[in-house]
Amino acid sequence: MTRSRRPRLSARVRRLWLTSAAVTLGLAAVSWTVWRLDSRHRTDLADARTNVTATFEAEARARQTPVRFTEVAAAAGLRFRHGPPQRHRALPEDTGSGLAWGDFDGDGWPDLFLVNHPGIVPTPGWTPTGNRLFRNQGDGTFEDVAARAGVADPGAFGMGATWVDYDGDGHVDLHVTCRGPNRLFRNRGDGTFVDVAAAAGVADPGWGTGTAWGDYDRDGRIDFYLCNYVAYDTAGREAEFLGAPTAALSGYEVPFTLNPNSYDPQPNRLFRNRGDGTFEEVAERCGVANAEGRSFSAAFADLDGDGWLDLYVTNDVSANRLYRNLGGEAAPGEPVAFIDLSAVTGTADPRGSMGLALHDVGATTDTADDLPDLFFTNWVSQENAFYQSLRLPGGGFEYRDRARALRLGELSIEPVGWGCAVVDLDLDGRGDLAVVNGSTLERTDHPLLLRAEPLFLFVAEDGGFRDVAPLAGAATAAPYCSRGLAAADYDGDGDSDLAVAINQGEPLLLRNDTAPLGRHSLALRLAGTAAQCFGARIEIHAAGRRQLRWWGADVSYLSQHAAELTIGLGTATTADKVVVHWTDGTVTETVNVPAGRLTLAHRGAVQSPSPPR
Repeated sequence: MTRSRRPRLSARVRRLWLTSAAVTLGLAAVSWTVWRLDSRHRTDLADARTNVTATFEAEARARQTPVRFTEVAAAAGLRFRHGPPQRHRALPEDTGSGLAWGDFDGDGWPDLFLVNHPGIVPTPGWTPTGNRLFRNQGDGTFEDVAARAGVADPGAFGMGATWVDYDGDGHVDLHVTCRGPNRLFRNRGDGTFVDVAAAAGVADPGWGTGTAWGDYDRDGRIDFYLCNYVAYDTAGREAEFLGAPTAALSGYEVPFTLNPNSYDPQPNRLFRNRGDGTFEEVAERCGVANAEGRSFSAAFADLDGDGWLDLYVTNDVSANRLYRNLGGEAAPGEPVAFIDLSAVTGTADPRGSMGLALHDVGATTDTADDLPDLFFTNWVSQENAFYQSLRLPGGGFEYRDRARALRLGELSIEPVGWGCAVVDLDLDGRGDLAVVNGSTLERTDHPLLLRAEPLFLFVAEDGGFRDVAPLAGAATAAPYCSRGLAAADYDGDGDSDLAVAINQGEPLLLRNDTAPLGRHSLALRLAGTAAQCFGARIEIHAAGRRQLRWWGADVSYLSQHAAELTIGLGTATTADKVVVHWTDGTVTETVNVPAGRLTLAHRGAVQSPSPPR
């Protein structure tokens, strides 16, 4: 019997089958690749607040992190309420305010200044209370001395504050930015202050926000850069938008008075210290006026490693700016100028940026470039940014945004970030990041209130960071309308505590109650002039790690951290080496430094006693 032969497929049919099979396999490969990339892309969403296995993850993570904070503001005597009794749906009210740590009486304990404002329009039946200056009494409590010191200033619309000894008399003075003329309170040395802003030539009438101090021209005198925001003007239109009762807002609409794009930006100022108690404004001449930027924060630091202080500025709804200092290339006698390198360095970020901190995630690697990385907080749906520095062949430098790679990005999409700080929360020798959040969006059920949001406590781990705020205590898991953030070891126990300014609320004092786990720290002070200290680069070598800090350049938002740096040493009881690169080019080095307190003096590795406690 002869078998019938199966008809052979034509060449055309075979090609069609092969093509179909290839397409199917290709689609499967693409789908698998997309799935893998999406899984990696969403890694930093896996925190205890949003994960479907939150309960189990929280328990597991709680066993892995020792970080704990306790809110103690009221118990410590920090009694203060920011702003008027009722919000008026106005941009100046919603953007403030800050706070600043500074030892104004020289007793070795950081004191705390909180900025206030009276509201955009008068509130019938309510008297503005002004700023607060809380003197640290050294026992964990504070005393309000603002009225006695002469810095309450209830009529000023305050925004931010910084402490600095601008006149070199040994007492830290107080600079306060305002919507309207800024203040410069000179410290008399007897517990009182006098406002000399007008006489010093720095009573700028714009809407002042952040301040950066640094000796940009290396003449031995401290200068400062003033950020201005927008030309806010609602004259004659307040009744329509400001302070409208909730009942009138049933047809919910956000007024133009809350949109920064409604107003023209204001140019920034650079005040050059003349050395006689007065300043000269030179921003336009030096190329740093940033006239198109709506600025919130700025930092002076040597960004390219040439020994001169460069300038980075964060702007809201306008591109950020990086200005390189050309002082090292200027001929003798020529004024120092800057060049805008924002575009060529990749840092002309157009998002709505607020706070600013300097870090170096590569300090412990063999490829560390000794240049600061830039972390800044952004508005809702924009993510925070972490621009890591990179030296280029031939001497140039640029930045790459690695926020997502470090697990700092997607987690910050929904909140609005403000103040920030580089602090070693658990003293393991790695810099962590604290960030406070608070939306500028109104609650639809009550438009006279803003949406509160929880803060972030990003602990450094291999490969990136992890937010442990939900696990660090009830205070760090709760939502707030936060703005300013400032770090200090206010109680002298060797770890960093956090003070937080709450918009139209009471401040937080988050005491660090993290379990020590046998870890130690170094409390480091610099003894030098303000011009020598602000922007100084500090290296700490301990337990096989190298940490980098930039003194006075970690500027947060409208705020200032304490002058004393708390450096985690891990389980080491000594730091192998501490090196200070002062801004005038002098280097101070000391070795085998025991844990505890250390003061390093300019022009010599001198371990001297710190002020009494």
